[in-house]
Amino acid sequence: MLTSVSLVGCGEGLQTFSKYGISFKVSNEVKLEEYTVSIEDQVFQKGTASYEEGAVISTEKNFILLWATAIPEFTQEETRLSILTTPNSFESAGGTLQAQITGDLATQQIAGFEVTFSMMQFTLPGWEAPGITGVWYCPASQRIMQLILINEQPKKEMQRFIQSLSYE
Repeated sequence: MLTSVSLVGCGEGLQTFSKYGISFKVSNEVKLEEYTVSIEDQVFQKGTASYEEGAVISTEKNFILLWATAIPEFTQEETRLSILTTPNSFESAGGTLQAQITGDLATQQIAGFEVTFSMMQFTLPGWEAPGITGVWYCPASQRIMQLILINEQPKKEMQRFIQSLSYE
């Protein structure tokens, strides 16, 4: 069963991911794995990510952080398409986990980034859970970042996670 990502204050019970100029903290209970990513082919494979493209995914599959180097002119339309096509990644994985966009796209300033996001619904036979996907551009690293969370309070957890990120 999928569990929620819980971020805790005070630094207790946290693990830090720090590679490729990206640092964040998540609960020690979340097991993280690196994935190589081909954005063009929409292919994820367990293995070493790179600075240019990669992902960190929890083994519980409730947390995915993707990144890809992008040109500074990454448009709002490209952001919109990235969000709207997120469910396709779950369908192409061939598993029983399904995802769908359930809300309108919204944009909010979070930790200095203009984050565009939408609520999602994830389902397995006999199970469903709320989630969210958010996309933002980081000018310092020239990367597009996308976060996908399955959580009972998805918007709150997305905000908390983005605020905890640091770029080296």
